[in-house]
Amino acid sequence: MIRRIATLFASAALLGACHDSPNVPNFNAVSAEALQGALTPSSAQLLVTGLLNQYRNTAIGNHIVFPETMARDAVRIDKAETRYLTELIGPTQPDNGAFTGSGDFTGYFIGIRTANTLIDAAKAATDASGLDAAARSALVGLGQTVKALNYWNVMEMRDSIGMPIDLDHDINAPPAPWVCKQNVLAYVSALLDSGATALAAGGSAFPVTLPSGYTTVAGTPAGFAKFNRAIKAKVELYRGLSREGGTGAAGFNAAVAALGQSFMQTSDLSPSGLALGVYENYSTAAGETQNSLVDAALHLNQAVGDSIQPGDLRAVKIVKAAAPYSISTAGATVVTQYDYEFSLGSTSLTHPLPIMKNEELLLLRAQAAIELNDLATATQFLNFVRVNSGGLAPYATFTSQAAARNALLYEKRYSLLMEGPQRLLDLRAYSRLNATNFRPGTSNSPFPGDVFTSALPIPVNEVNARGGAPALTCS
Repeated sequence: MIRRIATLFASAALLGACHDSPNVPNFNAVSAEALQGALTPSSAQLLVTGLLNQYRNTAIGNHIVFPETMARDAVRIDKAETRYLTELIGPTQPDNGAFTGSGDFTGYFIGIRTANTLIDAAKAATDASGLDAAARSALVGLGQTVKALNYWNVMEMRDSIGMPIDLDHDINAPPAPWVCKQNVLAYVSALLDSGATALAAGGSAFPVTLPSGYTTVAGTPAGFAKFNRAIKAKVELYRGLSREGGTGAAGFNAAVAALGQSFMQTSDLSPSGLALGVYENYSTAAGETQNSLVDAALHLNQAVGDSIQPGDLRAVKIVKAAAPYSISTAGATVVTQYDYEFSLGSTSLTHPLPIMKNEELLLLRAQAAIELNDLATATQFLNFVRVNSGGLAPYATFTSQAAARNALLYEKRYSLLMEGPQRLLDLRAYSRLNATNFRPGTSNSPFPGDVFTSALPIPVNEVNARGGAPALTCS
């Protein structure tokens, strides 16, 4: 993780034909030192473009396929690469030296370093740079928010294994301490608060242009602050649910407060109103990023299609194939006849992926209410989604947390299908990733020796760099 931006993909219009000129700086490898006190509107644009593009390239693919497989929603049937099954839902744990156990990790740390470069440069700049105090504050807030999002995504997949957080040091410094989950989440929460404060002082407009998927909700500092609060709500909810030093009711109340400051809304529950959010956009243009979920080997678990309630409009996401797909490996046969709608066809190569959308925020609000035992509010918010997204009859007011949680897990499964690790996080939080809930030897869990992997291990390169597995550091 070098102290520079790694692989900034600026557009041809930004870089032009001068990329190889010896007289023009290479902004694809801008060092933090070179930018101290020298940030300009053009270099700020390159930094932000690189930061958001790095995140787009990281938070897709395995960050969806791995956890959705572990949560028994997806199966990738590839006879040339069976570890998607054998190590994620099968009889062995993911190998920390293989693409499974070491995957979905390094890209986020590149993003964190890129965010640090932007933040440090914006803080060091002066009015003479062409960026006034408000513009610099907006850039700091954007950087801190995306930095926190990268940390959060690592925690989604590593959970109680923890991660390093003290990363803003020289390349020759010793490896950062390995920090336990509760301390990481506390740090992420505080970082989001710092980002929100900086965005509040960021003026009416960013001094840079953001990707189109951000602009509807987060195209201004004030809008980005609402996106920041949406992330904060999610972090606080799972801090409350955590089995490792969880914050309980304090976390759930913090999530409710953050949702009130986010872009969550109930005035428009049409499909467009539920879809309101911040998105990653994809393109088939030369040099651009395509939606990597378009994958002929990627399918939905048989239980996903079999378990959806009759009449649920979200069944449009589930396509039944003409014939079953199957593979035999590690003493089991995996069979499914269902595909995910957006894994098929060339038009899906440009299908946008939500980072956060209103439909998820409504479900998070219901979840916080359930955990606070406010079952009337929980019913109301679950029905906002169930009726308007699912087209189903509303729930009667719940009389128990257990019944409300069951309903929540159903609604989140189909509203957020193949959009991220949400299902895995909930199965972990409610202790449902086990043989009681997923009977081994069934379509849910086809391997009789299922070990129910709930998190990925520390990558072998990290272990080697530290001379052995790191000890968790907790305050």
